[in-house]
Amino acid sequence: MNKILFAVCLLSATVGVEAQQVPVTSEHKPNSYTLACLASLTKDCAVKAAIQTVIDEDFGAERAKVLIGVARAMLGTGQAEQAAETLILALDEARSVNISLVTQEKITSIAPLLAEAGDVAGGLALVQELSQDTVRDKTLINIAEKLIKAGNISGAKVALDQVTNESRAFWRFLGLLPLAPNGALTSLEFDELEVKVQALTDKPQQYRGFIRLAVIAGKAGDEARSTALIAVADEMFPSVVGMQARATVTGERARLMYQAGLDAALVETSYNLAILHGTRVQGQDARIELAHNVGPIEAATGKTELALKRLEYFTNETEKAGYLASLSVTDNAGQVAAAITDFLGAIEDVEGAYDRDIIRLTLLEGVLKSKNKALAITIIKKLEDDDNQAYGLALLAPLLA
Repeated sequence: MNKILFAVCLLSATVGVEAQQVPVTSEHKPNSYTLACLASLTKDCAVKAAIQTVIDEDFGAERAKVLIGVARAMLGTGQAEQAAETLILALDEARSVNISLVTQEKITSIAPLLAEAGDVAGGLALVQELSQDTVRDKTLINIAEKLIKAGNISGAKVALDQVTNESRAFWRFLGLLPLAPNGALTSLEFDELEVKVQALTDKPQQYRGFIRLAVIAGKAGDEARSTALIAVADEMFPSVVGMQARATVTGERARLMYQAGLDAALVETSYNLAILHGTRVQGQDARIELAHNVGPIEAATGKTELALKRLEYFTNETEKAGYLASLSVTDNAGQVAAAITDFLGAIEDVEGAYDRDIIRLTLLEGVLKSKNKALAITIIKKLEDDDNQAYGLALLAPLLA
C-alpha cells in the first residue's frame, strides 16, 4: 500500500488527490469513484477515480493494469517523467503477484510505454525477461513503433536489431516508417533500403518492398522518388502470380498509402486496384483481410455503408469490435457511432462480464484514436468491472478539460 500511496502523492499536484481522503471498497463492479466521475467528467476526476480504484484493489495484477492506464494518461498530457515513475509502480505490482506469466503479460504493455516515456534502455531491458521468442519479438516491434511515432528512428533500429527473425524485423521497419513525423524521415538511407529490396527473389515480397519504399518516400515529401518507385512496382506486378497474392499485395498497398496520408487520388487508385483483386478471392479469411485493408479507407471517403457491410465477414465478436473501431473517423462519426452503439447492445448477450468488457475495451482503444469523446464515454459507462472502468477513464483523461 505504501507504493500506491506514493503514487497518489506523485499525482497530487496534477489531479488534486489527497491520500488520506481515499476510502476503501473491494467490489468488482463500477464503484462510487468512477460513477461519480462519469456523472461530472473532468480530466482530474478521471485520473483521481483511477488512482482511488487502485488503492482499493486487492490484486496486484489489477492494480498494475489501472496504473498502466494512468501512465498512458500522463503520456497523453506530456508528463513523461511521471509516466515512467508510474510504470515502475505498475511493474512492482505485477511482480508482487509472484506468477511469472502474469508479470510477463504486464511487461508486454509496460516496456513499450516506458520507452515512449523516454527510458528506452529500461524498456529494452524489461523485454529480456520475456521467455517466448514470439512474445519478445512482438514487444520489441511495439517498442519500435512507439519510437518511430516519436521520430526516434535510431532507437527503433536498436529495438528491431534484437528481433529474432531478421527478415521480419526488416519488413516491420519498412511498414512502421510511414508512421514517423515527416521531418524524421529526411535522414533515411533510402539507397541502402532499396538495395535490400532489389536483392529479394520472391516477387510478391519485392513488390511489397517497392510499395513500402514509395510510401516512405511520399511521406518524406520526395514525390519524384515515390512516383519512380511506384512505377517500378507497377512494372513488376505481372510477376506476382496467384489471385490471393495479388489481393494481399494490392490491399496492403492501399492501406499503407491511406495510413501515410498520401495524395487522395493516389489512395483512390490503389483502393480501386485492391477492390479489383480482393473481390476475386473468396473465403472468410480473404474477405476479412480485404475488410481490414479497405474498410478504413471506405469509412473515410464517403463509402461508410460499404465499410459497415463488411462487418458481416467477421464471426468473432472481439474481431468485429476491432474492425468497427478502425472505422471511427471524424467525417463519419454519426454512422459509425450508431453502428457501435448497436453493437454495444448486441454484445449484452455475450456470456460473462469479463468477455463483454474485453470487447468493449477493444472498441474503446480504436474510438480514442479517433478522439470521439462522446462515443468513448458511452463505452466506458458500459464497462462492468470497476478496474476496467477505472482503466477506461484513465485512457479518456487526455481528451477531457
